[in-house]
Amino acid sequence: MTPSLHFRPLRPAVAADGASTLDLLITVQPPERLAEEPNQSRPPLNLALVIDRSGSMIGRKLCYARKAAQFLAGELNDRDHLAIVTFNSAVNVLVPSQPVRDPLRFISAINTIQAGGATALFDGWRAGATEVANQLNPQGLNRVLLLSDGQANKGLTNQRRIANRVEGLTQRGISTSAFGLGSSFDEDLMGAIASAGDGTLAQIESPEQLDDLYASELQGLAGTLARRVGIRIAPRHGAQLVEVFNDLEKLEDGSLQLPNLRAGQELTVGLRLQLPAWVPNQEICSVRLAWNSPGGDGRQELQASFTLPVMAATDLQGLAADAVVAEQLALLQANRQRRLAIEQLDDGDIDGAEDTLLSATALFSLIPDSELTRRELRMLEEKRALLRQDQNLSRKRLSRESLRSRLNIWSGGDGSA
Repeated sequence: MTPSLHFRPLRPAVAADGASTLDLLITVQPPERLAEEPNQSRPPLNLALVIDRSGSMIGRKLCYARKAAQFLAGELNDRDHLAIVTFNSAVNVLVPSQPVRDPLRFISAINTIQAGGATALFDGWRAGATEVANQLNPQGLNRVLLLSDGQANKGLTNQRRIANRVEGLTQRGISTSAFGLGSSFDEDLMGAIASAGDGTLAQIESPEQLDDLYASELQGLAGTLARRVGIRIAPRHGAQLVEVFNDLEKLEDGSLQLPNLRAGQELTVGLRLQLPAWVPNQEICSVRLAWNSPGGDGRQELQASFTLPVMAATDLQGLAADAVVAEQLALLQANRQRRLAIEQLDDGDIDGAEDTLLSATALFSLIPDSELTRRELRMLEEKRALLRQDQNLSRKRLSRESLRSRLNIWSGGDGSA
């Protein structure tokens, strides 16, 4: 099954008699999956569930974390491997990685988890990653699920160094999802881990959401069609790539990393090209998509190129903009404005952050009304109000929303992302 590439310009032509700017949306369309039996429609899973049991998890948080872990164990089968790891000041491998033949063995171990101590987050992640690596299945999906409600304060705590270690494991085929619970976790660190780990980022405001999160993660894993997805954009004939509106990381080969491609979920990249006077039928850019298929052998590739009609610049200015493209580009730019607002918050400039969110709101006043634009406006207004009421919560939600253009983000909970 092969994905497809689709090109959708903001305006359907470029200028023949002078320079022009071309805003373009590239969509990666997932292939349609064949109808199969449920147990055969996904590759086997090799998971490690790594649970923070530091002192801040005591009470309701740990109770729901245990409950959600029990749900996860009950959803797997003997094709799958699962390890249970907990951490506070120290790390405990409660259940080494093994096939899930009897969920009760995992559930009984989960019920023994007690809270107390500091947060050796990296050590906990590393122990879970080791369990996954010990059972590495090239034909399956290998992932660490990291759950924490706090900030790393023991062992390795540097965000860049942790992300580099996570990325190194990702290149070996082991991904990491990062789930932050409550109001005290480090959203920047968890976002960096999920990004480097080619996994899911979730920011959970209430422990009651954990069941839904794990169900969503399992569904996402079952529907994963391509991982380590990279896209390379090559302008032709004097065209220049001015800007990519998504904030995407570069892979080793120089391509831009996209989230995993899942069944029923498109990936979009927005970009701006600057063109000299253009010649009819001349290729504007070529695109190479590369990915790893779960259970596949080696890297797969797809290439496509893009051309547009030409016309006089005065006629081009009179063409109507594509409303869908305008909407998606505004969304990507608003995500970037959220990141700027976070930087201003961190500098103590609440007024500046509020002005930045107002400028993000203005992006949607220039495009037709739609359900998506109304939703975005509600979200931005909510974050502006929270700036004065709960700066910490506003920052966490802004962080989650700002990362939508580069990560798989869990959209449960408050519905704001």
